[in-house]
Amino acid sequence: MNRTIFTIMALLILSLPAAAEFQVDLDHMVWDRYYDNDEVNAVLQALHKAHPDLTELRSLGKSEENRDVWLLTINDPATGPHQDKPGIYVDGAIHGNEIQATEVCLYLAWTLLERHDDWTKLGELFARTSFYIVPTVNVDNRSRFFEDPSSYNIGRSARVPHDDDGDGLEDEDDYDDLDGDGEILQMRIRDPHGTHKTHPDDPRVTIRIKPGEQAEWRLLGMEGIDNDHDGRINEDTPGYLDMNRNWGFMWQPRYVQGGSGNYPFSARNTKAVSDFLAAQTNLCFGFNFHNYGGMWLRGPGSDMSPPIPPGDLKVFDFLGVEGERVVPGYRYLIASKDLYETHGDFDEWMYQCLGIYCFVGELYMSSQTAYRGRGDAPNGDDGNLWSRRPPLVERQKFNDALMMGEMFRDWRPFTHPTYGEIEIGGWRTFTTRIPPTFMMPEMLHRNAMYVLWTAGQAPRLSVEITETKDLGDGLWRVRTRAVNAGAIPTLSDKARTMSILPLDEFRIAGDGIEVLSGGVLLDRWHDVVAPVERRPHRVPTWTNGYGTREVQWFVQGTGDVTVTYTGAKCRAQSTTAALIGE
Repeated sequence: MNRTIFTIMALLILSLPAAAEFQVDLDHMVWDRYYDNDEVNAVLQALHKAHPDLTELRSLGKSEENRDVWLLTINDPATGPHQDKPGIYVDGAIHGNEIQATEVCLYLAWTLLERHDDWTKLGELFARTSFYIVPTVNVDNRSRFFEDPSSYNIGRSARVPHDDDGDGLEDEDDYDDLDGDGEILQMRIRDPHGTHKTHPDDPRVTIRIKPGEQAEWRLLGMEGIDNDHDGRINEDTPGYLDMNRNWGFMWQPRYVQGGSGNYPFSARNTKAVSDFLAAQTNLCFGFNFHNYGGMWLRGPGSDMSPPIPPGDLKVFDFLGVEGERVVPGYRYLIASKDLYETHGDFDEWMYQCLGIYCFVGELYMSSQTAYRGRGDAPNGDDGNLWSRRPPLVERQKFNDALMMGEMFRDWRPFTHPTYGEIEIGGWRTFTTRIPPTFMMPEMLHRNAMYVLWTAGQAPRLSVEITETKDLGDGLWRVRTRAVNAGAIPTLSDKARTMSILPLDEFRIAGDGIEVLSGGVLLDRWHDVVAPVERRPHRVPTWTNGYGTREVQWFVQGTGDVTVTYTGAKCRAQSTTAALIGE
């Protein structure tokens, strides 16, 4: 297949005199690498250019540093408008240093657009579902992660100026790349009265001393100097507004929830995304990708949150357990119970305010850097290979054997203006929370395929007229049934009980037909019906996952009748039958 290779000029790389040309070849995409912001935008543009009839690419808004927050909508218009189908929302990198979340979104978009003609089941899913993908929410700090000296623990927040140290100035004491190697690493100083010592099995590793042990080192934090001359180092870095604590459900001020911002949606990015989501009523599930830990997380985020209705718990549990199977080692967990309490989270806002089921996907398990054989005794924090970070010495063995030692920068001497003679070194920027690139293809594929598996559980209705009974004198009893072949209901219990959205609707219509009464058929054998009081031709209802909904009408007249089922999160379905008396 002939393809047009879309090109852009990438960012200047270090001190090169001219920009390097980045080319996107969709037929030969490379997934064992990380894409910077310009490259991400180029991939999105290339996908849109190659599939203009299947995609819509638009900016939801501008960030604090005037970067676009891009939304890629994927839908097959031949089978209907995107808003008339169940929608799946996926985003990544709401925390700027959690960069591989963006790659999952790109891989998902590429798979949908490039393979839906090759894989039969994917083609069927593609025809009946719409997808909304925001690869990078925190475009500013993810961009800076690539552009500026950084560390795996730097750049989480939005670039909203904030006075961290209360001195009346904002963001005036950032990290500093003291040795000019392009990374922000650890500082340490020799101190017999310090807190750490050298590990006896590996001189690169410093470990905390036990009571009574002799210290060798004191850890001084990440590279930096006292830029504002207040006697502290790195105490007022850019930000801090955590965009995953800035959403409008159970939002709490900073003294309760650090990083929450001055008010909900005070970050431009969260406001832009929330405006889109609140208006997109066809969404039935959302994924918010982070790193790391290997988890599928759901709410409640804290004890302050209301309980989740039993029907919705069944949906979460069914989908979450399957997620553990699709991505081995990931655990389906409750955020407040199994991790820690938070307020103002994205996934809680999605569910509690919009009634949309949502998972936080914590990508990559650092336990994958374990270095042990079948006969070696597990020696992680809790003895579980798949859950906790391996001991540092074991990680160093992994580093040496699989990465030729490149994950760790050996300690080097440096003369610090405040501390004097110190050493700088440690785990490098693209490590620890971020998998080595050789691990990426499987990680991307498994997580993207779980999104697609979940999309396959979106409401999928069929409608049939099960009975047309002639009662004489032109009076008919008409019964109909909707069957949902997906695990996700047409409305969540939360959306239904809180009246977030109108109920679905069964309708009956026909020329020369008068509808006398109608209602949900609760028991077909004993003729138990919950009648509607007004407009009996319209019966408000919903259909559970893997469930059915039956409706009964009494109508007067003859001729064709058409029964239609409509809902915000399912495709409209209709069927017709003839009422012809003997």
